[in-house]
Amino acid sequence: MNTSFWIARRLRLRGVGGSTTGVVIAVAGVALALIIMEFTLAIVVGFKDGIRSRLMGFDAQLTVCPADGKTLEASPVLIDAVHKRLPDADIRLSLRQPALLKTDNDFEGLVFLAQSPDADFSFEKSNIVAGEWPDYASDSCDNKIVISVPTAQALGLGVGDRVYSTFFIDGNVKMRRHTIAALFQSNFGEYDKTVAYASLRGIQRVTGLDSLGGNRLDIRGIQLDEIATKAERLQAGLISDAAAGRLDQYYPVDSVLRTGALYFNWLSLLDTNVTVIFILMLSVAGLTLISSLFILILERVTMIGVLRAMGATKPFIRRIFIDMAMRLAGLGMIIGNVVGIGLLLLQKYTHAVPLDPDMYYLNSVPVEINVWAFVALNIGVAVVTWVILVLPARLASSIDPAKTVKYE
Repeated sequence: MNTSFWIARRLRLRGVGGSTTGVVIAVAGVALALIIMEFTLAIVVGFKDGIRSRLMGFDAQLTVCPADGKTLEASPVLIDAVHKRLPDADIRLSLRQPALLKTDNDFEGLVFLAQSPDADFSFEKSNIVAGEWPDYASDSCDNKIVISVPTAQALGLGVGDRVYSTFFIDGNVKMRRHTIAALFQSNFGEYDKTVAYASLRGIQRVTGLDSLGGNRLDIRGIQLDEIATKAERLQAGLISDAAAGRLDQYYPVDSVLRTGALYFNWLSLLDTNVTVIFILMLSVAGLTLISSLFILILERVTMIGVLRAMGATKPFIRRIFIDMAMRLAGLGMIIGNVVGIGLLLLQKYTHAVPLDPDMYYLNSVPVEINVWAFVALNIGVAVVTWVILVLPARLASSIDPAKTVKYE
């Protein structure tokens, strides 16, 4: 049996010759620090994933626009040029048209977003809170629109109501009567206040475009870490095709990293906050353990002197107190993991702690538990704890047996 480990175990469990204050402080300090770090990691990761998924849902990862900023034709040549560089991407013809939504008493300005009817609208459908998403592939839905809850509240409208839309096309005023098929709410205030969905075919008729006409190609299905690389690849390919005469004009490529730069930069600042919190919590846990170990050492000066008088070496004494402190830290980590992960799972599945969506864009505190990240966190805490405990353990091993009597 490892003698130093056995002595450390007996000291911790029995508390011979001293109080349990140091034990309680050590365990509580490590548990609390680990709980805070796990909360920070899970909430920040969940928040970043939640915001990023919404940004990637609201806007295409990449967009191909006409050089003059007006309209483009989704010709087979252009579609093939995009597919050649991004064979697995989801390409949608998109038409965005500003309009006024008008009732008898009020009006609201917004932008109608119309996309290819065969596109994947799963994200848009996930935000529906009333009514049903129209089947825009059917001619019967050409005059059906989907507006946001804030817009509906501002105009006093609901599902099934009819409303006039006013368009300003090349200096001319055109009006259409639309039926509200559904209401959506994304909790992104800027998006909810300015966007409404409509039939691509219906908006094309208003603007005088044919079935291939729009003002951008939306490209989706690209992972966040691949956006910059694929944007460069696509842009270089389209420039090459335009220079060779295979395309009728130069088509600039934009990305959500630029259009949503404000949000992405804001999210990147959260990583700095996480680093600061981790450093503070590790410092708290380390100082708590050091203080507790000093208390335990002072309570056991006589025992240390007896062991030294009996021939125990300094490394042996150091191992005793390091083993004891690591066992206390281990107990604190077990308690911290049980309590921390338990509370995080409770929040993940019950959404017990709400958020103001107008401020945070989400309805409740988001939680994302990454098992490997938590394992790495626990390993890091254990390693840092062991390094920190070297100093007080060296102090314990340096106690002179002859002076322990005077200490008594």
